[in-house]
Amino acid sequence: MMTPLISIAVIHFFALISPGPDFFFVTQSAIRQSRSHALFAALGISLSILVWSICAISGLHYLFQKMAWLQQVLMILGGLYLLYLGIQLLKSAFNKNPAPISKNQNEILPKKSHSTLLVQGFLTNMANPKALVYFSSVFSIAISTNVSIFEQSSLLALVFIESLMWFSAVALVFSAAKINHYYQKFSKKIDAITGGIFISFGCLLILNRD
Repeated sequence: MMTPLISIAVIHFFALISPGPDFFFVTQSAIRQSRSHALFAALGISLSILVWSICAISGLHYLFQKMAWLQQVLMILGGLYLLYLGIQLLKSAFNKNPAPISKNQNEILPKKSHSTLLVQGFLTNMANPKALVYFSSVFSIAISTNVSIFEQSSLLALVFIESLMWFSAVALVFSAAKINHYYQKFSKKIDAITGGIFISFGCLLILNRD
């Protein structure tokens, strides 16, 4: 079991470091809110990954194969949510007045609750139901008909912990004081670019028919 676990860990790591909505959501939470807010966002994303992993092990991807319309509906809903996040960032960018640079960004930006970041992180990852297909494919390396509950639990723990460690590292890096300083200088451009990225991902989900 150890060799398949290592293989899955490597595959999942490269999937994690590929920039996507999760990455940009954590970075935005770190530079616009605070380190603790970004860590809650990272936890929400990791919990969603755990849910997709459990669904994959449970064989729910076969449901998508039998009911293709269900996957399409979920992708449209997920795309709409990403569009909403993108539009909010664009509104923030275009409505933002230049503000004096402060050593503490908390003096400028309104705070969200930690639970809000947790839920938004969870929904950001849940927005793409193709994650179920991804995990089903990856888990096929280690999952067989006679796999034990312990081995399944080890696989779920590996994916969850690896995801949490990666996104927590992203949160720690982008909440550094120097990063916050540059964000305050270029906040309008950063929000506009990130908003455009979210909208692009949302449109891809809505228009995707594969």
